[in-house]
Amino acid sequence: MRPLENKTIVLTRTLEQSTYMARELEALGAKLILFPTIKIVPPPSDDAIFEAIAELDKFEWLLFTSANAVNCFFGYLSPELRKNLPKIAVVGPATGEALEVQGVHFNLMAESFQAEGLVESFSTLPHAACSDNSTESKPCRVLLPRALEARDVLEKQLPKLGYELTVAPVYMTMQAKPVPNALVDIEKADAIVFTSPSAVRHFLAILDSEEEGRGLDYLQRRRVFSIGPVTTAELHRLHLAFAQISQADQSTGKSLVELMAKSL
Repeated sequence: MRPLENKTIVLTRTLEQSTYMARELEALGAKLILFPTIKIVPPPSDDAIFEAIAELDKFEWLLFTSANAVNCFFGYLSPELRKNLPKIAVVGPATGEALEVQGVHFNLMAESFQAEGLVESFSTLPHAACSDNSTESKPCRVLLPRALEARDVLEKQLPKLGYELTVAPVYMTMQAKPVPNALVDIEKADAIVFTSPSAVRHFLAILDSEEEGRGLDYLQRRRVFSIGPVTTAELHRLHLAFAQISQADQSTGKSLVELMAKSL
């Protein structure tokens, strides 16, 4: 018997991002309910990213903290600009894989697969100053294409290390509309999976729009799986019992699948 035979699992990622976990979980016998809680849309203004791209050659590093940021950023680039990119740092394997799909390699990956890990990695680099052709040394310029609303760990910490950080929104997340019958189907599930704090918030908003308090009540009656500490912190904010929440050892889809195979 396969490890997840007769288990029904709700995936809350966007449909585009659910492919890997869906394939792996179904191979383990699970029945899946795709319930995307967010959709990716352009930011209200493109000004910041166009200004950054216009002087891309002046940046020493590009930082990516999600596959969404990679995909949206490269949508702005011409083929010519792709040939002359700064060094690239990524937050984890999924983000690195998104780069590989674009035909681009990264130079640095955070060991802890979260923004704090990138800060730690940059703190160990030889220096935060990048010399130009003049005699004086200038702060190393770093470009962070990201979601319009995101954690500000890098914004707060990298300048303290001497880096000059430019933040350029390349997408924003919005609440998705459930597909027909999805609100009925998820009642059959044994477990639900979250891979970001925004997915948690939008899931609650979707269910609460049907009936106040329904979202939290639903989570309290299910096993809840989290991809990492940032998502887990959002779940703990809801005062769920610690025993209900299981967190992947590493912030990757593979680690999350392995956890469900062992514990569900």
